[in-house]
Amino acid sequence: MKIFLTGTSGFVGSHLLRFLEDQGHQVLSHFRPHYSSLTFEQNHNISHIDLFDENSLVAELRTIDIMIHCGAFVGTWGKEEDFYQNNILLTQSIIRCVKKAGVKQLIYLSCASVVMNQPQALLNITESLTLTYIDGLPYSKSKGIAEQLVLDAGKKDLKTIALRPSFIWGPGDIVDRQIGKAAQAGEFGWFNQGDYLFSTCYIENLHEAISKAMQSNQTGQAYFISDGEAIRFRSFMEKRLQIGDYPIPSLSFPNWFAWALARFTENGWKYLPLKGSPPITREMVRLTGYPFTVSIEKAQVELGYQPKYSVEKAFVHLSGLIPNALIV
Repeated sequence: MKIFLTGTSGFVGSHLLRFLEDQGHQVLSHFRPHYSSLTFEQNHNISHIDLFDENSLVAELRTIDIMIHCGAFVGTWGKEEDFYQNNILLTQSIIRCVKKAGVKQLIYLSCASVVMNQPQALLNITESLTLTYIDGLPYSKSKGIAEQLVLDAGKKDLKTIALRPSFIWGPGDIVDRQIGKAAQAGEFGWFNQGDYLFSTCYIENLHEAISKAMQSNQTGQAYFISDGEAIRFRSFMEKRLQIGDYPIPSLSFPNWFAWALARFTENGWKYLPLKGSPPITREMVRLTGYPFTVSIEKAQVELGYQPKYSVEKAFVHLSGLIPNALIV
């Protein structure tokens, strides 16, 4: 297959690029070097075009079979304009371009948090839940709006699928990029001691889901993707921190207090001339501070998806990929 892949400057896209090429696909990947520390550019077929330049993008897509859109403005804090432009408007532009270019399929990398609304437990949830409407969750809300645009575009002449992975992890993940560093600085703690069930998605399992989506005739559908079994959040995170040789924090806050503190802190950064980002945000608390597990039954039935790695086997696999990793 000839594939156009966005988001290769990031964690998921960079891994997916290597996976697709290893599978024998011809991949034209969109890469933004100023957003990444990755240095593999010279070994791949790279596009640097402005994705908002629709004439240039249509020209790039003329011979493409499948477009996989992983690119996004990712974060738990930022200007509303940045989320709107990079997650919603860009997706609209891409939809127009794939239609003009005659691309057969558009796969959108959404996220499980698009259904997170008020702070509460969500267990074994299905795709029938309402998309988030809370302004205090700018990333999840913008991804949900973009996802709906993709699903609505799914017609007979354009197949569209949205995948909703839950807490993607693997080498170079958010633990390596942010959480581990925060733990080393004594700035990471638990919500409710981390004692609640949580769904995760190992990067290799996400690759399997994308592979199944590429072979599917489904259109206009969204699918939760996970490692299958749920795990206690603290148990998972302690193992992930340990395997990266990061310290294990002991500090913990009640999640209700963390939510209130995050709202107060956000107001300070919104109305006062404070630099950087708030140390805690509602999106941060909502993403990891409450029980959250997803059902993958729909993906199993309609896509034929089965996780290649259990959480336990994924940790063993990961330990072989990280130099000097501690075996857990």
